[in-house]
Amino acid sequence: MSRAVIAGPRDKLPQCIEVLHELKLIHIIDHHGEDDTFRIGKPLSPAAELSDNLIKLRSIASILAIKAPTKEKERVRIEELRQKVLSLELNITEEDAARKKAEGLLGDLERRIEELRPFASIGLPLEAYRGYESLTVIVGRVQRDIAGFEEAMPVAEIFRGPDVVAAFVPRASSEQALALLGRSGFTQLDIPAGEGSPKALLDAAVADRDKWEARLEEIQGRLEKMRERYAAFVVAAEEALEVEVDKAEAPLRFAVSDHSFVIDGWVPSSGFKALQTRLEGLGIYVESGESKEGHEDEAPPVLLRNPKPARPFEFLIHLYSTPSYHELDPTLFLFIAAPFFFGFMIGDVGYGALFIALGVVAAIRLNPKSIWWRILFVTAVGGVWSVLFGLFVFGEAFGLPFHPAPGHLEELNWESFGMFVPIPTLIHKAFGIADMIYLSLLFAALHLGTGYLIGFVNEVHHNKGHAVAKLGWFMCLFGLFTLLTYSLRWNPIARWVWDVPLGWFPRMIEPLGLRGFLGVEIPFASFILILGALLGLFESVIAPIEVASLLANIMSYMRLAGIGIGKAAIAAAFNTILFQDMILTGQIGFVIGGIAFLIMAQVLVFLLGWISAGIQALRLNYMEAFIKFYKGNGIPFRPFGLRATQEV
Repeated sequence: MSRAVIAGPRDKLPQCIEVLHELKLIHIIDHHGEDDTFRIGKPLSPAAELSDNLIKLRSIASILAIKAPTKEKERVRIEELRQKVLSLELNITEEDAARKKAEGLLGDLERRIEELRPFASIGLPLEAYRGYESLTVIVGRVQRDIAGFEEAMPVAEIFRGPDVVAAFVPRASSEQALALLGRSGFTQLDIPAGEGSPKALLDAAVADRDKWEARLEEIQGRLEKMRERYAAFVVAAEEALEVEVDKAEAPLRFAVSDHSFVIDGWVPSSGFKALQTRLEGLGIYVESGESKEGHEDEAPPVLLRNPKPARPFEFLIHLYSTPSYHELDPTLFLFIAAPFFFGFMIGDVGYGALFIALGVVAAIRLNPKSIWWRILFVTAVGGVWSVLFGLFVFGEAFGLPFHPAPGHLEELNWESFGMFVPIPTLIHKAFGIADMIYLSLLFAALHLGTGYLIGFVNEVHHNKGHAVAKLGWFMCLFGLFTLLTYSLRWNPIARWVWDVPLGWFPRMIEPLGLRGFLGVEIPFASFILILGALLGLFESVIAPIEVASLLANIMSYMRLAGIGIGKAAIAAAFNTILFQDMILTGQIGFVIGGIAFLIMAQVLVFLLGWISAGIQALRLNYMEAFIKFYKGNGIPFRPFGLRATQEV
């Protein structure tokens, strides 16, 4: 990034704004008016009218319920907008007022109908419920029969309707009557206003409601036609006005005096020359403030630049925190690790293919700038890893293994249906739990180790002590991993790692007698490496006690095995029960029901796997790895003229 300072005569400010908006290169640093000579600028003259038109258009869009950009594009001319907006606002406001009036009347009529309905079922005129000096009238709904009320209250008179009663009782006995009615689940009702037959009043209210419902339908039909006719115009005009308002209000971010203006901001170094050439052609001065010290005074904004396949993952980085200008962008790190973990936890050809299919549908149907396109793209990359793991490691599709595990021929598998897949299964999830756990520990060492190395690169030019501490923690991590591998070498995978990739590692057991104290054998080299945590003193005086925390970080990766095994176990349970107890019975009713339940079960496992594996794949990056090297708190590069997009 290069610091750009732009200065020129005040009368050329509109031209300068046009060029800056067109180039979309400068991230403006807002001026806060701390200078007596250079104050915060005032909006350009058309700003008030443009803002007024924009507010009117947004109101129109709200009334017409225009939420998404239309497929049809319409060209608009700013100078013709005001008259069109005023005319459209007048027509739509009238229809909206008529709709609100109809909706209000319908609401009142619905309440009136609900009030009259129970009284219509009793049949007494409304005036019969009022005007008594010695009687109390109690009307309400009951949940059960009120048998015995007349015997307990012989002086009372009661009228019944379906689930509703009206009791006329002496005023002195009203409390007793309410207590008796309460035994039947009594809920008292208010007596509606008016006189005459409640049945006739109810019929009149229903007729009025039907009339206003028909009228409301007509109004909504006219609004729907307006939406179809003007949607493209409203969207295009709103976009155009947002651009013009952005340009007209830009001086609020600049330093402006009586005769000149100054704009301060950051420009990508590769685009500075183009910006300078365009503005100097207008007679506006541009100076670069790039420094050799790496922008020590003020941190520049951050513009992420990644290979095209990794760019959809950038929103996950911004979701956590934008990288600072002085550290490595972790997008590639996340691009490799998160889908890999996701694929390991799913580890199924069938489900992986569905995730890929979702990505393909998103690529065809969704806008690449939308958040769902990016989410589904990230999922599809994880689906590729899932297919690879499911095909070449776990030998599994839709929760069914390709082949039965050795010694477990009774296990339901694809061969049970006469389908043979000529690819050997390396790990059966149900019977290879130890293998899954050790692989999780291996991935933890690789993931965290890479994080410490990135942390070393981030710190080496800024804080040598912290850089040394990162190397110390890397040594400690490697020592813990070799100790775990040595202790778990009874497992075939751990044995292979110990003998082949770690074949060079010293085999001597520590000579200090610690195994008698700790109860485990410790390779001497592992013990020395673990002491590398002492280098953490360069970072903090309490850093060495974090060895236990690092071990907990490593253990946390066993969730990879847990979720992978759990997902497979749930799918296998559903498959076994539904196939053996329903589908394979041959009874047509059980077969149809079993297939329906099987589809629902597979959808459930698919969704649970998507949510749990997706969350945990991100969690291991955010909560375990990023804290080893990533600080964030950077400022995203927001060039003037580039419209912002919504992000989760």
